[in-house]
Amino acid sequence: MTAGIQRMQWEIPDIDRKAEGECGMSRAKKAMEVVRALAKNPQAISAVLKDQEASREQVQTVHGLPQGLPTVDLLDLFPTFNVTVDPYSFLEGTATVPDIALLIALAQSHPDCHYLEIGTWRGESVANVARHAVECVSVSLSDAELRQFGFDEAFIQIHQIYSRGLPNVQHIGANSSTFDFEALPSRFDLIFVDGDHSYEAIRGDTKTAFAMRRNERSVIVWHDYGHTTERIRWNTLAGILDGCPPEARPHLYHVSNTLCAVYLPPDFKTVNQTTYTSFPAWPNKRFRVTLSAESM
Repeated sequence: MTAGIQRMQWEIPDIDRKAEGECGMSRAKKAMEVVRALAKNPQAISAVLKDQEASREQVQTVHGLPQGLPTVDLLDLFPTFNVTVDPYSFLEGTATVPDIALLIALAQSHPDCHYLEIGTWRGESVANVARHAVECVSVSLSDAELRQFGFDEAFIQIHQIYSRGLPNVQHIGANSSTFDFEALPSRFDLIFVDGDHSYEAIRGDTKTAFAMRRNERSVIVWHDYGHTTERIRWNTLAGILDGCPPEARPHLYHVSNTLCAVYLPPDFKTVNQTTYTSFPAWPNKRFRVTLSAESM
């Protein structure tokens, strides 16, 4: 997994990037770094904005997607959608409940599911999928690499706290940009890409994901396709499209009510209808949420 603490020109942290899957530096720490950088060079903020605008222009002109990916409705994919998400922390940096529920539903669609996750924070997503999979492999920065990128010991101790010790979860401490995925003995039915969110890293992890599919029915999910469920993160989409084989691009979708983009193979399910999500989206479904909590 590549690290998200990278510097653009003028030494401003890219606020679109994460270090580890669903994790990142705290918002407060990010904000302070941005303030300090702007104090040194106010022009720096324009670089971040221009990066997003350049990514948007690339997606529109090169790939012909001015509205981003078509959106497939969650209930078109799973008409009887009824999923329990457990565990879940409701803490910063965590994928949303519908994001993880989508992963569970996709894992359940494969009777003998083998799951690969690129980028793991507290381990909530892989722990949820593990209840429905035969094998789960997580490739995420090692403790030594996290220290190298400046994360403190408290952060490192929380890393993978929900997925440690699960018998069908293998944690591999490695950088996805340099790790030899081909050496893994398995190929995978479901692959979740949630590592470094820079364009280069997303493009590289996307190429890896397609190479690691178990068969033609394998599904790929990318987190943070959107800043929100209704607003596109253009540099993420640009990285996905440029890392995706051309023949697979027509099978890329945004899933409604989630931050996720997906690759759905042609024979996974018939996608009868798509639209394009924009803000404000008209609500067309009602979720029922039941919460319970217990001490760890």
